[in-house]
Amino acid sequence: MVATFNVMLDTGGSDNSPGASTSIDALGPPNLRFKRADNATIDSNNPCIVPAAGTSYSRWKSLYLKCTGAPSVQVDNVKLYTDGGGFGTGITVKVGDQFPVHNSGATTGYDVADTDDQAMAGGHTDISTSTDVFTYTSGSPLSLTISESGNIINATNETTNYFVLQMETTSSASPGDLANETFTLQYDEI
Repeated sequence: MVATFNVMLDTGGSDNSPGASTSIDALGPPNLRFKRADNATIDSNNPCIVPAAGTSYSRWKSLYLKCTGAPSVQVDNVKLYTDGGGFGTGITVKVGDQFPVHNSGATTGYDVADTDDQAMAGGHTDISTSTDVFTYTSGSPLSLTISESGNIINATNETTNYFVLQMETTSSASPGDLANETFTLQYDEI
């Protein structure tokens, strides 16, 4: 049987215990909106700001891939990539270089995004560094991690670990709505 997955977003609650888990597949497009609020709502409330100086940060987004239909054998080698384009001058989307623990039995890597203008790298308990997500393309994708038994997904409700995203804006950014960008998740299945 071919596996099926949803991309999930955890929000609210408290550290290690998200208040809500939302499948972003049904939200859009766009399916994810970077803003200064910790929720899954696609709206124009709480927009990211263009600062007069320095860097402004959206609330980070704690995402993971969740199996909704089990594979015949297993899924592994999960990768994330973009088209390499980006949102333009003064706007960067970062992905954490560490992958906080999330699996079918634990959300111990969840840190609630509850502070405005807090950088994910250093602000999130489990993330010390981050990279521009648009540097990851189909030719050089980011490898995600799985902390299920055997480091594979082979049952319904099993997941990848979190991959955490955050938008950063500087004074050189132009205000206004941005065009949608596509992030791709791929995996091997046997």
